[in-house]
Amino acid sequence: LYWSPLVFFCARQFPIHTVSGRSMQPTLNPDESMLRNDVGLFCRLPVYYEDFRRGDIVAMRSPTNPHRMLIKRIIALPGDTVKALQPWPDAVVTIPQGHMWVEGDDPYHSYDSNHFGAVPLALVESRLTGLLWPLERAG
Repeated sequence: LYWSPLVFFCARQFPIHTVSGRSMQPTLNPDESMLRNDVGLFCRLPVYYEDFRRGDIVAMRSPTNPHRMLIKRIIALPGDTVKALQPWPDAVVTIPQGHMWVEGDDPYHSYDSNHFGAVPLALVESRLTGLLWPLERAG
């Protein structure tokens, strides 16, 4: 059992999430079939160091329901200005300190910052490292 700490470390630092829904199409779940969801390997280490970059795909807690996990792309970081989609009354939003703006890749099927606004960086749990499933897209 000398390897058990390594297993615990890997399971804790590299969670696996199933990506369901259409919000991240075409990047994730490009297939129209809802029977074939992508499975991603995520990494918690960038979260500890707040090493976030625009374009990263992250797993985060929903700001409206902490029991729900969301997979979104980081669009803007603190101090950035972003043009928001409807229903925002002000089309231009400046991201406050300690927050970020996240969106799905498919704006017509995504529940994201365009609905709930800038979200605290603390809600991010991990960053996508690679796909495990389907095998033809793994890597």
